Amino acid sequence: MTSHIAFGGIVAALGCWAAASNASEPIVFIVSHHNLDYAKTACEHVLSMEPEAAKATLEETVAAAIECRTVRDPRELGRRLENDLVEALAVEPLCFHVTVVKDPHRNYDAGSSAASRANYAIRQKNPFWDLHLDYRPGSKVFGWHLFPNDAGQKSSGPLISGEGTKTEAASKICVVASGRGAIGKD
Repeated sequence: MTSHIAFGGIVAALGCWAAASNASEPIVFIVSHHNLDYAKTACEHVLSMEPEAAKATLEETVAAAIECRTVRDPRELGRRLENDLVEALAVEPLCFHVTVVKDPHRNYDAGSSAASRANYAIRQKNPFWDLHLDYRPGSKVFGWHLFPNDAGQKSSGPLISGEGTKTEAASKICVVASGRGAIGKD
């Protein structure tokens, strides 16, 4: 058995294959709708603060604003973060036996409806985790949140959150998704 990572246009085909062939492996959906829109909102916030930051020489805010201006659509920064994290997940040994599927953004990814339907079918049949990424302009560190779900998209417990670089996040996300971490009981 191996890890599976589904990318962009082949999400639907690989996502269905991965879930069907390895239903017992944990499935993590990278939720692009949240991730890309979060990056857009983060950049809008930073850019609104930039004039005051420049006066006060707040270098961190100015650097963040410069990064936000490097793209036409700030959602591109959220997609870069997703892609960087997917690369880190692909080489992280703790991610062995974890299936990762990008869930497309309906307004950003062309042709996303077929992948969305395939992902919906996977979610109806298998337990899974939804992964939200919180992009921080100008920083290599970002926040992440895993939401556990049973088959049928029913929440199955509290969310688990963390932060770190892509490498730090990859290992922690896979520890949580694979069940290798501690389990808290009240």
